[in-house]
Amino acid sequence: MTAFTTIPSLLALYRIDRDLHEFKNRLAAVMKDQVAIENNITRLNASLQELESAGRKLQATISTHDLDMKTRQEHIEKMRTSLNNAKTNKEYSAILVQISAEKEEVSKIETTILDFMGQLETNNKSATAVRDQLDLAQKSLDDSRQKSSQRVAELQSHLQELEIQRTRAMESVPAESRKQYDRICQRYPGDAMAPVDFNENDMETITCGGCFMGLNIEDVNLLRGRDEIRKCRSCGRILYLPEMLPQQASAS
Repeated sequence: MTAFTTIPSLLALYRIDRDLHEFKNRLAAVMKDQVAIENNITRLNASLQELESAGRKLQATISTHDLDMKTRQEHIEKMRTSLNNAKTNKEYSAILVQISAEKEEVSKIETTILDFMGQLETNNKSATAVRDQLDLAQKSLDDSRQKSSQRVAELQSHLQELEIQRTRAMESVPAESRKQYDRICQRYPGDAMAPVDFNENDMETITCGGCFMGLNIEDVNLLRGRDEIRKCRSCGRILYLPEMLPQQASAS
């Protein structure tokens, strides 16, 4: 009688991987809200940095224009003083023209400064609003972490224990079989194996329990007669017979 080791050892590993996959999904579900909040905080921080950078640039532009305006105003005052020293009407008129031109430039600069100050005010209000949103998001994240911390710790503890069990279970699986199994796991995480579904009284209907495509009697006979891996021709999962599956406790 054939001594079966390959499929039973793979089934033991498969049971652990199935539980691992389920617990990872549970942990991901618990962490989902936190991840969403963390992503929002990252987005808000990036937005705040952009606003603060824009604010600094606007302030620098205002300062530059303000300095230019003050320089021109000083020049206007000097030209007004020079009016008293004008020797001819022509010279007097020329100075007046220069003063008028400078005043016009000062007026334009004042308008520009007011425009930039308006932009800066709007920018600062937006930055304040983002800071408020950040405060609320951080509080929401802290609350979420506090509420879920115990559940997260429990799930992580289960995962650590399952990882230890998996390492032990892998030692019983033949190296080549483990390579095949690991490749299938990449395609079907936690679902690398599938039962052969059939009724002993109706061997005309035999299907793969993973993809539900049809199998044949040869698949059943070879699984019962040989200690080797047999895969579903449709989905590629490793097949096993229900009778090979030991009693097991469901994941909790």
